[in-house]
Amino acid sequence: MLVIMICLALLGFSMWYVPFRFARLCGLKRTWPLQVAVFLLMAGFLGMLQTGLYTSANPAIAAACNVLGFLFAFHIYLFVFLFTAHILSPFFKRITDKGIAVAGVLHALGIVGFGFIQAQSFTVTHHEIEVRGITQPVNIMHISDLHLGAQRKEGYLKKVIEAVKQHQPEIVLYNGDMLDSDIVLTPELFALFESIDAEQYFIIGNHEFYIDTAKALQLIAGAGIHILRNEMTETHGIQLIGMEYMSADRATFDSHKVNDLTIEEELPKIARDESRPSVLVHHSPVGAQYVSNGNIDVMLSGHTHGGQMFPGTALIGFLFPRNKGRYQIGETTLLVSQGTGTFATWMRIGSFNEIQLVKLIPKPLAN
Repeated sequence: MLVIMICLALLGFSMWYVPFRFARLCGLKRTWPLQVAVFLLMAGFLGMLQTGLYTSANPAIAAACNVLGFLFAFHIYLFVFLFTAHILSPFFKRITDKGIAVAGVLHALGIVGFGFIQAQSFTVTHHEIEVRGITQPVNIMHISDLHLGAQRKEGYLKKVIEAVKQHQPEIVLYNGDMLDSDIVLTPELFALFESIDAEQYFIIGNHEFYIDTAKALQLIAGAGIHILRNEMTETHGIQLIGMEYMSADRATFDSHKVNDLTIEEELPKIARDESRPSVLVHHSPVGAQYVSNGNIDVMLSGHTHGGQMFPGTALIGFLFPRNKGRYQIGETTLLVSQGTGTFATWMRIGSFNEIQLVKLIPKPLAN
């Protein structure tokens, strides 16, 4: 909570500082028009996230939300440049004020453009995990945070499906936030999933609760994807447990809370054999201590996007200490994906879109 408050305070400061500093550098007599413009931009962007406009089925609103995202990122990077240049100004006395202003604009535009390009593709990362009790390897394609909606539609999904077919996993796991807009809730899009020749499972993320949840789940199930909603199924010698988005426990703050469920309370309710190999899939990498106490071998998560774009990539660790990559909690291996898509800002700076190919292999018996 403290980190969120600090970030909001910095954002508020930037809303005053950027117009003020930019006007001074350009020799403008009036600052208030720029301040009003920046305020409206920030209010529009934050309002978009809070009121659910991003989930609208209206293409014009979706496009406007994307524009707001780019302008928000431009503002952030212009702020970072101008503030840094201000501090270091004694070392750059030969550069004119207007030169600094122009450089700041070009710098921000360059980063936004680079970030947009970075967000158009994904990388398949490979992970090998030893699991007790299995007799043969099992290949799992872990796809988290696809975020089909205002930014990604049929074209991007086809690329993801081609990657699945290329790697030929036995199991495909869609670990939450597959969707973030009603605009993609069409039978034509979900028909694409039917071409995958592998077991497919879906676990509900927080964004599925922001849209028409019932219709989304109906289309997902209709595409032949099994929905695991706080339940366990057995496949390929493992107990596969899927838990819909929930908080770790009642004491932990969750800014994305969508229900009153907690991992601490719900996991013990799922009947399973704790002596057998098990994989738990939950959208957010929280509650790992309860998962470990439940004798779960592997936990797969996403949600964090690895911070998605700087400075978020530097701050995400304060909100989620385990925010990307591999961690060991007792006997449980936690693997956190940076996500296959993006949200709010259609950019990647300091992170990348990721699909994880997870190979479970038999764990050697101890001597």
